[in-house]
Amino acid sequence: MSQSADDRTNQVRRYLKSTIKFLASLKLAVIVIAAIATVIAVGTFVEAKYDANAAKKLVYDTFWMYTVMGVLAVNLIAVMVDRWPWKPRHAPFVFAHIGILILMFGAILTQKFGLDGSIRVGIGDKNQYVIVPETDILVYSSFDGDRYTKLAEQNVDFFKNPPTDKKPLTIAAFNADIKFTDYKPYVLPSRKVVEPKDKNGRYGAGLRFQVQNPNIKVNAIEWLVQRRPNDVATHNFGPAALHLGPAPATGNGANEIFFTPDEKGGVNYVVFQKDSVAPLKKGHVNEGDSFAPGWKMPIEVRVLRYLPQATDEWDLQDRETPTPLTTSAVKFNFNGQDHWMLLNDSVKLFTSDAVYIVSYGNRRLDLGFPIQLKKFEIDRYQGTRKAMEYKSVVGVPNIDAHQISMNEPLKYNGFTIYQASFEEDPNTGQPVASVFSVNQDPGRWIKYLGSFIMSLGILLLFYYKKKAKKEKPS
Repeated sequence: MSQSADDRTNQVRRYLKSTIKFLASLKLAVIVIAAIATVIAVGTFVEAKYDANAAKKLVYDTFWMYTVMGVLAVNLIAVMVDRWPWKPRHAPFVFAHIGILILMFGAILTQKFGLDGSIRVGIGDKNQYVIVPETDILVYSSFDGDRYTKLAEQNVDFFKNPPTDKKPLTIAAFNADIKFTDYKPYVLPSRKVVEPKDKNGRYGAGLRFQVQNPNIKVNAIEWLVQRRPNDVATHNFGPAALHLGPAPATGNGANEIFFTPDEKGGVNYVVFQKDSVAPLKKGHVNEGDSFAPGWKMPIEVRVLRYLPQATDEWDLQDRETPTPLTTSAVKFNFNGQDHWMLLNDSVKLFTSDAVYIVSYGNRRLDLGFPIQLKKFEIDRYQGTRKAMEYKSVVGVPNIDAHQISMNEPLKYNGFTIYQASFEEDPNTGQPVASVFSVNQDPGRWIKYLGSFIMSLGILLLFYYKKKAKKEKPS
């Protein structure tokens, strides 16, 4: 080798050595630790102000977080390389550093390939589809109004990448493009019934009514909206039910009123009583008219608004932070009309020769096995309806019955199923379904291994310190 080649080799070695010295330096380690502390502090603030999902998307699952963790990994590796060849006294820091690297690898596996969702199972029912935080846009089309074909399915993350008028998300349909142009992460929705702008005969009618009795302080105002003409829309008050749609010839043994649109612009009504199948009363009402059904309970029914064609829309109020009543919403444009759609909602669109259903919601994943809720038990604090403890008895293939409670999950087929919450009937207050959290963590055992190796390094550190203290001359 020539003298110049030796010089270049020595220069490269010096460059590599100085680079490793810098990457293994305490100064870089302090910068990385300070950066991690800053990111965690920001994440904690974001989670406290918004929620865990916002903290994940805005802080932890970002380029900056990955960059900091990547530099930390490089720093840990460089420290070990800098100490090469290792001696027995290096064992504590080598084990500790390798343990941290394995922990980070396990965390990456969990984040990229893990599953964390929820599943609702009604009492006595089965379900095998878990809902995960990821969201999808689905579009179905039909040319006869009955048989629908999936036209498009696309994964979207509008929280991190909201669509705009300048950069819309476009899905091609047969008649016109569906363009998503706006997104609101936190809105308080309320229902609004309006006349459709594209009246094409495929919309049903809408009826706003009032049921009142001042003597027993009953005063309810609700909407009945038919999804399609001749469909039956129902509102059940418990002791009575009101319907908008074709009236049957005989009653069902219940207190019911059927409102049927007629060609005169009003509605005909038929009243049934629970102790007879024959109609109790018939008549015709227009907007503003009222009538007494004639039941034993003295109530009056008033027609406040009637729309021959009606559709639901959402009236959205923006909120800066989430609450239990808020949700997210996305706006899209089709055939020149804007529509707002809530998370886990769908909108039906009509054209002269096709019908489209557009939905936006959390992704459903098949667990591959059903979970049957055989029994649900709840204990409440005395004198209140607040739940003190609740548990579910479930059945899965090859396991007839297993009790899941707050601290006793079911581990089955690679999944861990926790008791998360439950649902109650709003009218009776009785539990109707159990909600489970489903978790699958492919990095769990790797993280356990990393923790073990790191702990071993810490124990070795104490051992060598104690050993050095004994060997130190007095």
